[in-house]
Amino acid sequence: MKARGTRGGILLSLTADDTVETIAATLEPQRELLAGRVIVEIAEKVAFPVLAAIDAAVRDAGGELTDVRPPSSVMALRGETVIVARTIRGGGRIDSTGSIVVLGDVNAGAELVANDDVIVTGVLRGLPHAGAAGNEKAVIYAERILSPQLRIAGELAQSGGRGVDGAPDRKGPEVALLREGQIVVRPWGS
Repeated sequence: MKARGTRGGILLSLTADDTVETIAATLEPQRELLAGRVIVEIAEKVAFPVLAAIDAAVRDAGGELTDVRPPSSVMALRGETVIVARTIRGGGRIDSTGSIVVLGDVNAGAELVANDDVIVTGVLRGLPHAGAAGNEKAVIYAERILSPQLRIAGELAQSGGRGVDGAPDRKGPEVALLREGQIVVRPWGS
């Protein structure tokens, strides 16, 4: 186990080698450090009695165990949002570890692949893939969705050429999202 100070407390980083005995031996001489907020980071499987021993030591010292989480270095960072201030022509491809925002149209034959949301302020005729890394909460938003295919996380929806839902007369912005494992296209705000 490693320990380091944080604002108003201490951060304890556990490994799979930590036992109740090693935790007790490490924490007893540093009891005064446990009097504030204590955060525990767990990189690997740790037995529940080890966490219980830490919780008991913290309470005995008058502190509070406020969080148990994976290490900061392992926590997924949100990717960068890519903003494109032009129309994307057919054959173009934009990739992002975050979201993609297109200030213009996306023509047929263009591809947008984002780990988060795909947002188009114009007409979307190209192929968007929101949530490409498995984010099922990602959405595809456009002023008008006329894509022959939409992808969100691992799901796919195809159309007969009039947009995914086949509704040619819909006016106003639209959003595509996953609902019960199916991609649903609906008017924005409904």
